[in-house]
Amino acid sequence: MITFFMVFILSLTLVILLTPLFIKIGRKLNLTGVDIHKPSKPSIPKTGGLALVIGVISSLTVYLFVQGFSTEIVALIYSSLIAALIGLIEDIRGEINPKVKPALLVVAGIPILALSAYTPRPVLPFIGATRLTKIYPFLVLVSYPVVCNAVNSIDVLNGSISFTSITFFTAVLVVSLIHGFEYPSIVSGVMLAALVGFAIYNKYPSRVFAGNSGSLFIGAVMVSTAIIGRIEVVAIIALLPHIMNEMHVIFSMRGLKSAKQYNSRPIIIENGLITANPDEKAPITLVRMLSAKIKAREDSLVKSISLLSLYSMILAILTNMLFMR
Repeated sequence: MITFFMVFILSLTLVILLTPLFIKIGRKLNLTGVDIHKPSKPSIPKTGGLALVIGVISSLTVYLFVQGFSTEIVALIYSSLIAALIGLIEDIRGEINPKVKPALLVVAGIPILALSAYTPRPVLPFIGATRLTKIYPFLVLVSYPVVCNAVNSIDVLNGSISFTSITFFTAVLVVSLIHGFEYPSIVSGVMLAALVGFAIYNKYPSRVFAGNSGSLFIGAVMVSTAIIGRIEVVAIIALLPHIMNEMHVIFSMRGLKSAKQYNSRPIIIENGLITANPDEKAPITLVRMLSAKIKAREDSLVKSISLLSLYSMILAILTNMLFMR
């Protein structure tokens, strides 16, 4: 518990201190994104994810020095860094082809397989441990592009990625503490601390965005934590809003395509208020569904998305407690 609180405080402190620095770096290097939901369309640095990466990886490294070597934590660090690097390249060079990006993100799953930091016997509700020796490695590789892109897709409003990720890692932490899972507890605690510190700057009105480096990093940590902790079902349920949003986007756009290919946006902004685009050809997103037939402030929609994530968090915890052997 002493080590847990030590790395928790370290992660929180590093992110709080480093985020303002990366805000300045983002502005200096012109690594910014337009906050399209604001009437003034301000340019916001999209380098906040780098503070998250440094805060989390540094804290996990300290944990390894204090508690000793852990193959699972090392595999998680490598996987999440690969995803963060892919995101950083996209932030610097521009959007990666949406059909190429999933293939690149598959690489993030290789450290988990190479270091054998997985157990091909996921625990399912009512059934218990299953044996998926042959198909499980394939599922590991596929899960990284799926979850990373889902997290990336929900990062469209000020604070949406921070608060939805906080609920996910809260579910993981609670379940891990109930069952005494050490590594998922440490990772989720470190991530919660980092996300709380980041939310201070990312909440409405945002002073910094996570960028692709941040969103892909968060997604990779989510997948890796679920795999090493054998809490895949908990993760899937806690990610239901993300998955629902991503699936609607893919199906409505008829495949993996860039949003820039569409002239019709999912939502319309009038005087700072967001409402769903009535155009049937517009992509379907969670934000578009939540703003159907109403005009809402951005922060109100973030609260609605966060509430959905909270429901999913509770459902994930209850499912694990009541239906998992």
